[in-house]
Amino acid sequence: MTFKDPAESADRSVDAQHLFVAAGVRSNSDWVKPEKTGVRTDEKGWILTNQYLETSKPNIYALGDALGRNMYRHTANYQASVVRNNLFGDQKIALDLHAVPHAVFTNPQVGQVGMTEEEAKAQRKVMVGVSKYTDTAMGYAFGDEDAFVKVIVEYPSRRILGATVVGPQASTLVQQIVNMMGSDTQTYAPMARAQVIHPTLSEAIASAFGNLTPVNFEPEHHHHEHSQ
Repeated sequence: MTFKDPAESADRSVDAQHLFVAAGVRSNSDWVKPEKTGVRTDEKGWILTNQYLETSKPNIYALGDALGRNMYRHTANYQASVVRNNLFGDQKIALDLHAVPHAVFTNPQVGQVGMTEEEAKAQRKVMVGVSKYTDTAMGYAFGDEDAFVKVIVEYPSRRILGATVVGPQASTLVQQIVNMMGSDTQTYAPMARAQVIHPTLSEAIASAFGNLTPVNFEPEHHHHEHSQ
């Protein structure tokens, strides 16, 4: 296969069996021209909003793919509920995007929510827990030795910052973590208190939280002084 690299003048050739195309998404505001209504866009044509999804033009809201980020159907549905409330409700509510989940339905399946470990470490003290599917009875039955669950937790609050699941039913498993991130405390306390059905892949999630270890800080050790 011969292709042209934009960074080079000459053509390049490679031997390959498959071609993977990642076309990307661009705004269509160049022909829709939302700026004619007074709605401001960024340099790439995505519509700018505040935390209430209000645009720069009073009484015009924007949501979904037009914002240029988190382009998921479930996120657009959530944003629609925010807009509906802010249009007709008694009190405005702000957008909360701390736990935006997504899944890639490939083989292996991938489910992810929130921050990655690198993003979290750059901002705060974090603990990370990892477990293999094969550490559980059901996971062993699936026979996928590479499948895993990884969770990222803030220290000392125990708030869940993010998670990644790779393997069978990853999208279903990560949803359990998304639900805990949507709780009042945003911690994994509900799972810590719950009985986890055996044998299920959910045990891999419980194991990941049970394996939490510090990654960018040293745990504090309290020494008790004895008076003489």
